[in-house]
Amino acid sequence: MKNTFKALVFGSLLSAAVPAFAQTTFTTILATIGGLINQIIPILIAGALAYFIYGVIRFVISTDADDKEAARKVVVQGVIGLFVIVSVWGLVGVVQSTFGVGTGSTLNQSQIPGVQLQ
Repeated sequence: MKNTFKALVFGSLLSAAVPAFAQTTFTTILATIGGLINQIIPILIAGALAYFIYGVIRFVISTDADDKEAARKVVVQGVIGLFVIVSVWGLVGVVQSTFGVGTGSTLNQSQIPGVQLQ
């Protein structure tokens, strides 16, 4: 019963959102997604940096070997998180510059194979 209710609510929300997408173009959808990513990335970097600093502080404060090991794992996870976030951000930048997306240019129909824009 609960799954049926969830499916019904999700379906009604999805059907309400479809007409809104019909009024937009593919480029405006891409621009919206790009704007969201540009707002989310600095927040993720700040979070990963705060997690890393938290691990460093725990490592410096801890006196027990087990606590130092746990803090060291937090530091390593923070460094890995920062590396992944910045690497993906850089990769997205390379893809954007390669295909000319997000650099102020517009997409042409010839740049999107198999999609009919009208």
